[in-house]
Amino acid sequence: MKDDLEGKGGADNLVVPGPDELRFDMLVTLSNINGTKSWPQLLNETRRRVQDLERLGFDAAWFGEHHFDVYSTDACPNPVMLATDLAARTKTLRLCMGAVTLTTWHPLRLAEDLAMLDHFSNGRLEVGFSRGIIPFEIVNINPDADRTKPEVSKAIFAENLEIIKRAWTQEKFDWDGERHQFPKPGIKYHPNPETPTLDGVTDSDGNWNKMMLVPRPLQEPTPPMWATSETIEGFVNAAEAGLGGITLFPNGRKLMKLLEAYQEARRGVTGVLPPLGANCALARKVFVAPTDEEARRIYKPIAEKRLEVYTKVRGLGVFLDEGEDENDPKFQNMSAFDLLFDRGHLFVGSPETVTNKIVEMSKEFGIRHWLFGGDADAAITSEDSQRSLEMMGNEVLPAAREALVNAE
Repeated sequence: MKDDLEGKGGADNLVVPGPDELRFDMLVTLSNINGTKSWPQLLNETRRRVQDLERLGFDAAWFGEHHFDVYSTDACPNPVMLATDLAARTKTLRLCMGAVTLTTWHPLRLAEDLAMLDHFSNGRLEVGFSRGIIPFEIVNINPDADRTKPEVSKAIFAENLEIIKRAWTQEKFDWDGERHQFPKPGIKYHPNPETPTLDGVTDSDGNWNKMMLVPRPLQEPTPPMWATSETIEGFVNAAEAGLGGITLFPNGRKLMKLLEAYQEARRGVTGVLPPLGANCALARKVFVAPTDEEARRIYKPIAEKRLEVYTKVRGLGVFLDEGEDENDPKFQNMSAFDLLFDRGHLFVGSPETVTNKIVEMSKEFGIRHWLFGGDADAAITSEDSQRSLEMMGNEVLPAAREALVNAE
């Protein structure tokens, strides 16, 4: 996850959980690491999994956007279309974009598609926005959004976000920016003169000067919106724009500083200091088995692969706290599982162990919103994955809810 927000201003789009409104969500990926499944099989498995999430009491499912995924880590090029299919198969589960790559979409098309999805789901949509992570995905769709040119990438993101917010919240809107101009100048528009809501969309010469998005979202002023970030700057930008913040890697003092920065930025907007952790979601990997020993045995090779991949891409320091040196021999000699588990990156173990991890970190950091993710890895069998999900829903979530609500 990256710093994905530069746009400021606009209406707040926050959902603030109360003391009895803990959020336990799940990231759903269409993974096929060993290459044995067809895409129709992946789709049907996803449908069943999402229906299981609703049955087991999870609050939301999140879907990512990835392109050209021949490695099948997450073969979902369009989370909007996927969630539209799933909206017809669920009733209460919130359906969340985690995240759409905003820099590769036309902002008006995305605004329309998401607004329709909000209606299809009867107001169960939430939207996370991203500048994208993987270079070949971005540059093959929009070369201008290449993240190796961060200022350009951030500017595209900010303009597209502001266009979407304006289209969703203003009955009649226009835009004149660096990359887009809506409506295009010199176009004649012929509204029905008997429709009073269309007054003002043209000038005296019949030139189109205001646009109207059809439909606008069902939720007002907009569906809840989120930005993913790992830095203080990203969380401050999110808070100032009225978006929630999602983070994956920070722990310890790093995480506390992110949450405190968001808290202070929200006070700057509203004049009121919110509770620590309000409007912030923390993403963590989760796997449950009957005993700690069994969970560790199954998950240990996955932890090793995860640490190896991220160390190559982002460095070992992404998993460490302030004051910890990634070149310290103790980290080089520590097992991947112990390093990740001890620093709160893994919620892996028996139902009791995983429950305690959730409760401890919730109390320490004020987190009321958790975004759990399994691992796209062939090392976890479908049977073990399903067992983990059932134990999460039947044992971990009820126990964590009870402990945290009673602690209020």
